[in-house]
Amino acid sequence: MPYHILIADDELIMRRLLALILETDGYKVTAVVDGTQVIPQMEANPPDLVVCDIMMPLMDGLEVLAEVQQKPHLSHIPIVIITAAGTPAYAEQAMELGAARCVLKPFAKAELLSVIHELLPDAPKP
Repeated sequence: MPYHILIADDELIMRRLLALILETDGYKVTAVVDGTQVIPQMEANPPDLVVCDIMMPLMDGLEVLAEVQQKPHLSHIPIVIITAAGTPAYAEQAMELGAARCVLKPFAKAELLSVIHELLPDAPKP
């Protein structure tokens, strides 16, 4: 059974790009449009990994990280933060809040897949 990855990004083009990259490599993908949908989706259909943008309306990626860490039944799921706001402060804050990794936009397909392979060791290699 393929790994299930949850994508959270408010930009339609980015959601489609991420889904294409991941589905092409054999992952099952679910996508949501903002942070308020992440926790309910994680609880309804727990993913093996989450790819989450930082800058989203309603609930940003840092708020998602903080809320996930308060839920022991979800806090073990790795979250990869992707961000165009590539300041060291954002990355540091994301890591302090429990992000498994931070990937800066724009990113190469191989870079994203390498991070996912590291976090899901039996995942397809980039």
